[in-house]
Amino acid sequence: MSMIGYFLRADEDTTQKIRIGEGSQFLFGNDDSDSLLCIDKAWHAIHFIVTGCVWDIPEDEPLGQLVLGGTPINDEDMGYGPARLIPKETVAQLSESLEKWDEASFRENFRMQDMISHEVYPVMSDEDEELFFEYVWENFDELKKFYKTAAQEGQNVIAFLG
Repeated sequence: MSMIGYFLRADEDTTQKIRIGEGSQFLFGNDDSDSLLCIDKAWHAIHFIVTGCVWDIPEDEPLGQLVLGGTPINDEDMGYGPARLIPKETVAQLSESLEKWDEASFRENFRMQDMISHEVYPVMSDEDEELFFEYVWENFDELKKFYKTAAQEGQNVIAFLG
């Protein structure tokens, strides 16, 4: 079974509906595809590259909140636990922190052997490094744009693995 990373940009009304358990329509039946982003299986590699941590969320690194951060918004299991709320204030901080990350800085922090040795999902030992880099970079770049839009619109982000 695959672990796919999803992110939803949500205004306060949508956030409240998800909080009280009316989230499925927003998280899976969302007609507004612009507000829902799927970064496929790249989520764990992105977290590792920007934080240097496998699962931990470093308190001194704001980007620790980017993929695995937030607090559970309700008790509904989205496949691999509940969706997590990243409040708009944190979204704004993340967007600002992401500004310094261009392809060169991302490449500098991309260490394939470290990901393999730490069993970062979904890296395999026979993975083509260049193809995997392109895959992760493209998803990171989309996530970066997504957070920028959310910050500009004063939105929360709801993150979950499904």
